[in-house]
Amino acid sequence: PVIFFSIVLAYLAVFAGFCYAAWPFAASVVLVPYIAVKLQLKLVSLLFEAAARGFKPRFPEWTIGYELTISMMRYGFVEYDHVVANGNAHRLRGPFELHGRMILKSCCKKHNTAPEKMVANGMEHMWLRDPEKKQHRVVVIHYHGGGYCVSDPLQDVELANEEHTKLKQILKEQYQLDVSVDVLLANYRKAPEFLYPTALNDCFDMYKYVLEHENITPNHVVISGDSAGGEMCITNCMRLRKESPELQPVAALCYSPVVDFSETGNDEKTPYCILAANFADSCLATYTRNVTDPEERRLVSPINHSLR
Repeated sequence: PVIFFSIVLAYLAVFAGFCYAAWPFAASVVLVPYIAVKLQLKLVSLLFEAAARGFKPRFPEWTIGYELTISMMRYGFVEYDHVVANGNAHRLRGPFELHGRMILKSCCKKHNTAPEKMVANGMEHMWLRDPEKKQHRVVVIHYHGGGYCVSDPLQDVELANEEHTKLKQILKEQYQLDVSVDVLLANYRKAPEFLYPTALNDCFDMYKYVLEHENITPNHVVISGDSAGGEMCITNCMRLRKESPELQPVAALCYSPVVDFSETGNDEKTPYCILAANFADSCLATYTRNVTDPEERRLVSPINHSLR
């Protein structure tokens, strides 16, 4: 009886974990157990697939743990894209923030940066400060991705630290410049609570805030972003080019930026990408659902503007 009850309690604990994972994908609380069971069955099928390969990762750069994580997240995005994008996006922000907080201290120690929380424009942001105060200083402002709906600035704490280290290395080795590099993980409001162009304006306002409060000139500022964040880098550079050319940053680092809002994804070409095409399409549709004029909608996409 003791062993039996121990097994039951262990399973209930595991099932509770699956229910927590199912919560962002459930349109109603009564669906949580059902989705939790589906997630368990999906995980079992993935484990059988891995066992058939001798538990060798699908790609040499991957681990089995990473492959299972990617596959499970992709499954959730494929099956429940509309539920997340249209109502439950806020439930997927906390896990991204939690992951970032879990690795924040170790990442900063590895790259010799100091995390510093900042509240500005009604939101919480995170500085990764360079403790080495040099004569010259560069600031990187990073905007995270997430389809304008999910994720959190802290999700990119590893990428931001790598930018800090790599930029210092490039400036030192190629230009003989010994500089301090501070990176700001900037926050912005997200859909479906806040639609276009709220996120875009928030990112623009944070750029102006840094120029005003950090005593730094635009030619010492780099803006950075991945996916949706990359698009907002490009679009805000175009805005600065038109409104205040003298305030344009020295460079923009754009990782896989969204450039065409009319282009629908193709899952057949990217079967192992964590961001399923239908989920990306749902997020973009949610973010821009207030843009009804065809010409205005066309101009939302950076690809329809000159980048020169």
